[in-house]
Amino acid sequence: MDKSLTARLPGVLLFVMALSAVLAATSSQVSPLWSGLAGWAAAILLFRRLPRAMVFQVSGLLLAGAGCLAWVTLNGHPVDFVRVTSANIHIIALIASVTFLRLISLPGDEAGTSLPRGNRALVKTAWGLHVFATVINLSAVMLFGNRMEQGGKINRLQAVMFSRAFASGAYWSPFYVSIATALVYAPGSDFPTLMLAGLPVALAGLLITTWQLARDGEGRDTCGYPLRFEALFVPVLLCTAVILLHNVFPDFPILTLITVLSFLLALLMLAVRGPFTAFHRIGAHIIGELPGIYRELLLFLGAGVMSVGISSVLFNSGFSLGLTTVSPLAGGAFILAAVLLSLIGVHPIITISILGSLVGNTAYNANLLGVCMMMMWGTSIVGSPLSGINLAIQGRFGISSFAIMRWNAGYVLAMVLVCTMALYVYNYLVRI
Repeated sequence: MDKSLTARLPGVLLFVMALSAVLAATSSQVSPLWSGLAGWAAAILLFRRLPRAMVFQVSGLLLAGAGCLAWVTLNGHPVDFVRVTSANIHIIALIASVTFLRLISLPGDEAGTSLPRGNRALVKTAWGLHVFATVINLSAVMLFGNRMEQGGKINRLQAVMFSRAFASGAYWSPFYVSIATALVYAPGSDFPTLMLAGLPVALAGLLITTWQLARDGEGRDTCGYPLRFEALFVPVLLCTAVILLHNVFPDFPILTLITVLSFLLALLMLAVRGPFTAFHRIGAHIIGELPGIYRELLLFLGAGVMSVGISSVLFNSGFSLGLTTVSPLAGGAFILAAVLLSLIGVHPIITISILGSLVGNTAYNANLLGVCMMMMWGTSIVGSPLSGINLAIQGRFGISSFAIMRWNAGYVLAMVLVCTMALYVYNYLVRI
C-alpha cells in the first residue's frame, strides 16, 4: 500500500468512526457496528505508536475482557458482539470532535505583549486557563505554557496551576471525557444535573488553588499569561450552546449533541475567518492531527471490551458487591480508591468501567453515581504521576511528574474530602 495512503488512512477512519457514531445515535437504521469497525481499524493501524507501558496496559484490558467473554461463551450464554465492538465508541467520537476546537479557540495574545508577573497574575491565569481547558482540554495547557515559558523556565507554581486548573474541568465540563464516561457508566444520569452538581466542586478546587497561589512567596517573580477578556468568547459560547440546545432538544443524545456542535462550530468559524481555506484546514486536521488521539482511542476501546466482559460475567453469575445502594460514604470510598489506584498507573476509565459493572445489579441514584464518577476522574488525574496531564507537563516543560504529585498531595486529600461532602449535600438536597 502507498505510504502516503497508509499515513492518511487512520485519520480518515477516525473521522468516519465519528460520523457513523453520530448517525447510529440518531437513527435506528444505522448500526453502531460500523462505527466500531472503523474505530478498531484505525486502532490497529495506530497500535505501533503506543509507548511500551501503554502496550502492556491496553493488552491487559483486552486479555481481561476476552477472558471474561470466553467464560460467558463456554457457559452457554450469548455475547453481544456488536456491543463488544462499539463499546465507548460515542466517547471516542466526542474526543475526536473536540480536537477540531483547537483550530478556533485560541487565547487572545497579541505579539509583543509583555508577560504579567506576580501572585495576582498567576491567579488570573489559573481561572483563564480553566475556562479554556474546559473546551480545548490539554491543548490549552500547552498554549499557555509555551507563551509563559518565554518569561523563564516553568516553575513549581506554574506546574501546579496547570495541573489543577486543567483537572478541575473534569468535575463539570461537557467537553471533558469524564462527564461523557459518567453518562455511559451511570445509566439514567442526567447531563444538566451532573454539570450543576460538579460546578461547586470545581469552584472549590479553584478557590483552594487561588488561596495557595495568592500567598506563595515564589509567586512574586513568576510569570502569568496575558489573557484578554474577549478571548473567552468561544469557550463561553460553546458551553452556553450545549446547555441551551440540550434544553430545546432533551431527547437528543447529549454526547452526540456535543460531538456535532464541536465540529460544526469549528467549521463555521473557520469558514467565516477564511471561506477558501476552511475545508483545507479541516482536511489537514483530519489527516495530520486526528490520529493524535491514538492513546485515548486504544485505551477506551480496550476498556470497553473489558467492561462488556466483566458486566457479562457479573450478569450471568449473579455476583454483587453486597451494596443495597450507592451512598455518599461509599462514593467517597470509590473516589479514594480511584486516587490510590491512579498512583500505580490505573487510568480512571478502567476504575470507572469496573465500578459501573460491579454496581450494575445495585439500586442506586444514577445522578449520585455519575457525579461520583466525575469526581473519581478529576481527583485522581491531578494526583497521579502517571496521568496524561502530569506526564504532558513533564514531557513538555521538564518538570518531574512525581514532583507534581508531591506538590499536589495536600490538595488531593482536600479534594477527596470536598467531593465526599459534596456527595452528602447532593444526597440531602434530592431527598428534600
